[in-house]
Amino acid sequence: MCYRSENRVYFCISIQGTATMKTSIVTNIQQFFRNLILNAVGTKRTLLQYIEDGDISHALMLMDSNEQDVDNALCEYYPQKHDIMRRRNRYPKHKEPYITCKLPRARQRYINEVELFFLLGNPIVWQKVEGDDEAFQLFTRYLQDTRFDSKMRQVKRIAGSETECAKYYKLYKGDDGNPMCDVVVLSRSLGYDLRILKDQYGKLIAVAVGYKLRGADGKPVQYWEFLTAEMTHIANKALVGWQVETYPNPTGKINIAYYQQPKAWDGAEPRMAREEEIDSKIGDTNNYFADPIAVATADAIESMVDPNVPARLIRLTGKDSRFDYLQPAQASELRKMEKDDLAESILFDTFTPDFSFEKLSGMGTVTGVAIRNAMILGFLKRANRMEIYSEVIDREKNVIIAVLQFLYPNMANKLGEMKIKFDFAEPFGDDKQGQWDSIMKLYKTGLMSRGSAVKMLGLSDAPEEELKKIDAEKRRQSAKEPAAEPPEDEE
Repeated sequence: MCYRSENRVYFCISIQGTATMKTSIVTNIQQFFRNLILNAVGTKRTLLQYIEDGDISHALMLMDSNEQDVDNALCEYYPQKHDIMRRRNRYPKHKEPYITCKLPRARQRYINEVELFFLLGNPIVWQKVEGDDEAFQLFTRYLQDTRFDSKMRQVKRIAGSETECAKYYKLYKGDDGNPMCDVVVLSRSLGYDLRILKDQYGKLIAVAVGYKLRGADGKPVQYWEFLTAEMTHIANKALVGWQVETYPNPTGKINIAYYQQPKAWDGAEPRMAREEEIDSKIGDTNNYFADPIAVATADAIESMVDPNVPARLIRLTGKDSRFDYLQPAQASELRKMEKDDLAESILFDTFTPDFSFEKLSGMGTVTGVAIRNAMILGFLKRANRMEIYSEVIDREKNVIIAVLQFLYPNMANKLGEMKIKFDFAEPFGDDKQGQWDSIMKLYKTGLMSRGSAVKMLGLSDAPEEELKKIDAEKRRQSAKEPAAEPPEDEE
């Protein structure tokens, strides 16, 4: 059986005993009141039972929602939604209203981008530990075809700004009837709602994805997809109740990689708000004193031709006469100290290095260990985020292999036997030439085998095939060389 969503036919397999679409309004009404009775008497039902009974509301209540944290993070991430934007204006009597300065800053974006740079500034490095080279090439080619690196950066950026994001490996039937897979990034800002269900040990059991599509009448219809390792349940809101379709999951895994982390600027919110408040008040002061304000005695004012027009000459008639321009009260040193402290502490509290032009100019030209020492805050935060992302990327790797086994059944055994590991690349790049020289020295001195040297160089996706090519090339060269003539016998 297939189902349509946004003009695309998705690939599914129908089996007997699965829930069928409830198209009858009478049936939906009966199911609705049945659910009310079962819930009223305290009947315990599992998540799957709720879904099969069309009780989607209670099924969602069993799952964890990060909605409030996501909304709060988005309000802090976008400058237009900061609290400073709600600063009250002033309405003096018999005067025009004064619109107070509202000067938000985008520090959250800067901190999030720096965090992204340190973790995924360079693509993830994949390496085959054991298995078939052809299967590994299929794996790496699939990563390129699905733009794994760019989507991974997008997921990290969204997770750092919203606290959660997911990648959905969506199976569907192509125009030629063959199964295909799309990789869809899911987040609140992209129009998706996420719910997860874990057991008492933190193992992911199910994921629900909510979204809206326009129906035949042009009105939006709410959909929820419940994904488990065994089944996929698709529910859409009907006039009364929900209509549910159930399909088996051919990969045997939850086809979603769910990423969750603290927001990148976590802990620095009060200082960020204070910085915006100070900037806005300074802006109001500058606006108030932007036009010259004169302080003069009455006789000085009377000597002016027109009080509203600046005069070239002002007559002071007595020793107490005065005409001065009002200067705003300044506490520049104290204000500068507070602003500098806020800027420094915001970066320090969020483990964010300072990449300002002045800071980088003072560093000069540094490489290698010197960069790590200068940017130690960024590397500390990188190590913290690796604890989160390493686990989820490893699980996503297994999902990709399962998807490839379904898409390429002739390679299923080789893909299943393959073992792959990955590493996060250094953000500033390694000294490749130095590493290569060290590997070659170890090989030449006999402290490393040729096979290990080829693998550690990382210049080939198929090191075993590369070794065979090297051997073949040597045999061809030796065959072309003429045989050495034997030495002549001495008389």
